[in-house]
Amino acid sequence: MRKMMNRTIGMKSDIGKTREVDEDSIRVEESRSIIKSKMRMVRLLVVADGMGGHQNGDKASEIASKAIKDVWSQELDNGIAKHLILEHGIQKANQDILDYTTKHPEASGMGTTSVCAIVEGNDVVLANVGDSRAYKISDEIHQVTKDHSYVQEKVDSGEITKDQAREDPRNNEITKAVGLSSSLEVDTMKLTLDSDESLLLCCDGVNDHLSDDEIQKIVRDSPDPDTACQKIVDMANEKGGFDNISLIILSAEESGKQVEFKSKLDGVPDFFSEFEEKRSGTNGTMVNGKDITGQGNVELENGVNVISGEAKVTIQRNSDG
Repeated sequence: MRKMMNRTIGMKSDIGKTREVDEDSIRVEESRSIIKSKMRMVRLLVVADGMGGHQNGDKASEIASKAIKDVWSQELDNGIAKHLILEHGIQKANQDILDYTTKHPEASGMGTTSVCAIVEGNDVVLANVGDSRAYKISDEIHQVTKDHSYVQEKVDSGEITKDQAREDPRNNEITKAVGLSSSLEVDTMKLTLDSDESLLLCCDGVNDHLSDDEIQKIVRDSPDPDTACQKIVDMANEKGGFDNISLIILSAEESGKQVEFKSKLDGVPDFFSEFEEKRSGTNGTMVNGKDITGQGNVELENGVNVISGEAKVTIQRNSDG
């Protein structure tokens, strides 16, 4: 029997009140493995916000989230550093979008922002391009990524304050996006979550409608991350819903609660402890507001009867989005 501290995930994508198309894509992936009787769980979280006002922004975000997931699936178990996995994923997304626009000239100019995270235990590796954000939230809220935007450059230079940036008429102009140029620099960073800290990834449709304090209060006071996601979407729509609204929340550790994980390796003699059980599954994917059922393969390796075999697992996350 393996025990892990329980951090749960909520996710929501909403078209808002004024847009005709949901140009956002969000994705949650999970990989579990047992190596020498030790449990390992790694999660991938992705938010991609297709560029509003450009052709096929919804397609751009879909391409990006899939490319990041594909690279994560290929490289996670190969000993590649997590920040490089995310960088490689975004670079692949960039090239895939450029390739798409080459084949479909009518889509020229489409692009997307992205913020993504690989989470293992309390350790988080982040990557971002554009103005989609990551926040740490507990009794306080801290934006941990930096926007690639016109107003952020003015804040950095001291010309305006962060509060003034919210009201600047050019606050929706980004200086970097995935899929616009063959040369793309990706920001990456590492952080460790305290037990009482949640992680929020979101598009600008969240922070354009809600202040940091409003976001923090909802996340802190909600009983679970799904409820928090819904309350944030509801408040954004109450304030006009002028953009698509998409977010993923990884909860703080639930005090006193642990997840028990029972594997086929339990009770197996020590002789077999070198063998591995590998499992990967998709927790949830929302592409342009539509929920997708994730499928993954459970693969038990090494050919020893007590721990070998093959099965399939299907996990579906319910959503109103």
